[in-house]
Amino acid sequence: MKRTIMRLIKVLSFVIPACILLASCKKELDRKPFKLTSETFYRISPKTPETISINGANYVGFAFFPGGGEGTASYLGDIKIYFNQQVYGESSEAPPLGSVAAPIKDVLNYPILGGPLPLIQTGDFAELAVFHSTLPLPSIISGMIVNTVIYNRQGDALFLSAITGAGATFPISQTVVGFNGRAWIVEGRGKFKNSSGEVDYHGSFSLVNPDDATFDMDGWISY
Repeated sequence: MKRTIMRLIKVLSFVIPACILLASCKKELDRKPFKLTSETFYRISPKTPETISINGANYVGFAFFPGGGEGTASYLGDIKIYFNQQVYGESSEAPPLGSVAAPIKDVLNYPILGGPLPLIQTGDFAELAVFHSTLPLPSIISGMIVNTVIYNRQGDALFLSAITGAGATFPISQTVVGFNGRAWIVEGRGKFKNSSGEVDYHGSFSLVNPDDATFDMDGWISY
């Protein structure tokens, strides 16, 4: 009996690590390349300035920059995309240095102030409201702010959370600003339920035309 038990222990000592390794390998094999390209618009929603701490340094968050648009994405086909972020700088008068995630759900409650572009105009986020009425937008998933939603007509959707401090803005020309960053895919709907992933995103926006912007992604997804 003692020898049998010892043999079982030896077998398990090999089998358990092998199972863990196989599970890890399977998770890696489940990763699929993910790519998105889109033409977007942005709007500005002023807010009371507040202190934002990023990588140990303090900045001033002074406005929300929500937006949206259309494009194509891996495994979704034609898509709609909506996003929200709070921009920050050294002061509320200084050029923005970057942004942090702000809940996409909050965009539906931002006021329409009646001013010209780039302030929010009536109807800018009407389609996002329709999506929310069908598939409610979450504010936070696993402690991460959902600041981007991507979806198609079939009811498939992805929720993303931008990683604080992972990106920046930079001038491309006197009238165009570039940006980059990184985000987690934190959940989904339809065939993307229980999905996960990570993407690098980048794009640009015009300072003189808030309807002229781009938002692209490259990364991986598991679902």
